[in-house]
Amino acid sequence: MKENSIGDSEYKLMELIWDYSPVSSGDLSDICEKVHGWKKTTVYTMLKRLSDKGFIKNDKATITYIVGREDLQRQQSEELVSKNFKGSLPMFVNAFLGGGKKMSKEDAARLIDMIEEHTEE
Repeated sequence: MKENSIGDSEYKLMELIWDYSPVSSGDLSDICEKVHGWKKTTVYTMLKRLSDKGFIKNDKATITYIVGREDLQRQQSEELVSKNFKGSLPMFVNAFLGGGKKMSKEDAARLIDMIEEHTEE
C-alpha cells in the first residue's frame, strides 16, 4: 500500500468501492449520484486520484480495490496518532476518553485484551 492520505470524499468513495467491487465506473458513478449527489466528472476525477495513489485499479472501466478497508483504516489511525498526538497512543486514548466519557465494561475488557495481545515482552 502506498503511504498516501485520502480526503473525506475519497474515503466515502472507497467505502462504495469496497462494498460493490468489482464495479463498472458507470455503475459506480450512478451509485455515487444517488448516495452522495456527485456528478460523473467528480467521481471520475476522484477515481483517477485514487488510482494514481495506488488505492484502486481501473481496468477497462472496471474498478477494484487494491487497499482493503482495514489496511486504510490502520494507516489513517497511525497518521492521526502521529500527527496530532506526537505518536503517543496513551495521549490519543486520554483525549478520546477525556471529558467524562465512560465506556462499557465489555469495551474496556476488549481493549485490555487487545493491549495485552500487542504488548512487547
